Amino acid sequence: MKNNPAFNVLLFHCDQLRYDCIGSNGNRYVRTPNIDALATAGTVFSRHIAANTVCMPSRASLLTGLYPPGHGLTANGIALNRKEYIPHAIPDWVKGDIPIAEEPQTLADAFVSAGYHTAAFGKLHLTPSLAPVCYGYPETYACWDDGHLDDWHGPYYGFQEIWMTKGHGEQTIEHGHYRLWLDEHFPDLRGRIKEAAQQVQHPVSSVDDCYPSAIPLEAHNTTWLAEHTARYIAERRRDGKAFFAFVGFPDPHHPFTPTMETWEMFKDAPVHEPVAPDDTSWPRGGATDGGGMQLNLTSEERKIIIRATYAMIYQIDLAVGRIIESLKSEGLWENTVIMFTSDHGDYLCDHGLLRKSGHGCDALLHVPFIMRVPKANLPAYIHTPMSSCDVMPTTLAACGLAVPPGLHGINVLEPGAGHPDRQVYAFTADGNPANNNITIYDHQYRFTWFPADNRTFLFDHSTDHGETRNLSTDRPDLVSRFRNGASTALARAYSPITGRVAPW
Repeated sequence: MKNNPAFNVLLFHCDQLRYDCIGSNGNRYVRTPNIDALATAGTVFSRHIAANTVCMPSRASLLTGLYPPGHGLTANGIALNRKEYIPHAIPDWVKGDIPIAEEPQTLADAFVSAGYHTAAFGKLHLTPSLAPVCYGYPETYACWDDGHLDDWHGPYYGFQEIWMTKGHGEQTIEHGHYRLWLDEHFPDLRGRIKEAAQQVQHPVSSVDDCYPSAIPLEAHNTTWLAEHTARYIAERRRDGKAFFAFVGFPDPHHPFTPTMETWEMFKDAPVHEPVAPDDTSWPRGGATDGGGMQLNLTSEERKIIIRATYAMIYQIDLAVGRIIESLKSEGLWENTVIMFTSDHGDYLCDHGLLRKSGHGCDALLHVPFIMRVPKANLPAYIHTPMSSCDVMPTTLAACGLAVPPGLHGINVLEPGAGHPDRQVYAFTADGNPANNNITIYDHQYRFTWFPADNRTFLFDHSTDHGETRNLSTDRPDLVSRFRNGASTALARAYSPITGRVAPW
């Protein structure tokens, strides 16, 4: 049923941004004035927990309201179920009265049903990047190589309009709509970047993806995203259509390659001190993802990497400011719900680690979430645990739309939702049973359990937010309670939707 939408919706989504790397969350070293202003105008959720430690499962949970055991995208490299991305034709007889498992509805699907125009800019990552061409995934690099996607702009998982980036750092110049824009507006730039890459100096010798990029700020993908989103907002103001826009920043995911301008801004800047950076006892079990982990860095090398991350975050902040400015100039600020979040974090030298892995922990699972709902009387902070699964029902409810049944998430703005004993979960799997782990957050503790060998990790965030003391031996009572809760949570969430095309 169509309705007369009351609010537009704008979702800023970063890649690999930790909770403690924006100013409004207490970091006095980063420069995020526009994000901080959004936090002041809205509500900060201080305990927002991603449903997984890596990109694809976490993003699928945000857009479906389901934990990974429910939507079936349990690790990177698995497509979120949608029949058009199954590489075989579905026989006509299957489409009749024989029941087939339903595809998970996305947040974009729900907004289309409500009469919204929907668009995604930047990184989505709902299908694999490295699949063969025969699968036909629009996010696969190989499908961009022959040019047949150059004029493709959706639809895609409920998004009616798509403007895509692919990869991170200087990888982004090779694929996607951003690459086409670069070639049109900066025709010689890609060649110059490739030449510069042959002569790049690596300030951290053991980390070859940390250096100032030859891409200038005016040509960077964050700038491209800001300008394309601003253009889209102006179009929607002119045609009067309510919109849901997803802005997927590829940063601050490694490689750690901000523009030269922002690298210089942060060249000698102070940074936060990593937690236990020389710790060798921190668990290193679980599959690595997206480049692995780096140990044995000097204090100065750690600072260089963190400064580069801060510089990329500053570039995101500039883009956020540009897009919010466009909302205000088009007269849409007062009727647009705005959110800012990320899919997961980065170790960023905590415990001597870098990048991410499949081990549930606070550095990877605790991410920002800011929400501004116009004319709503909401508190400045909400400290009750919130999951990325809660984003879909909360957003729909904020817009006065019905929340689909069967979601794992809840509307966290509903009266009574902020129960102090609420728990949220993260589920991590990579195909190796030894690496499967389940994490529970409540208002005080983070508990992670590896069922295969019964390893447990329990941290009291009221006294140890850096997670330096595992209390599993000291508090067997809590370990038993949380482990039982993890088993129950998995049983309730497990109902995978895996692309079924026939009833047997």
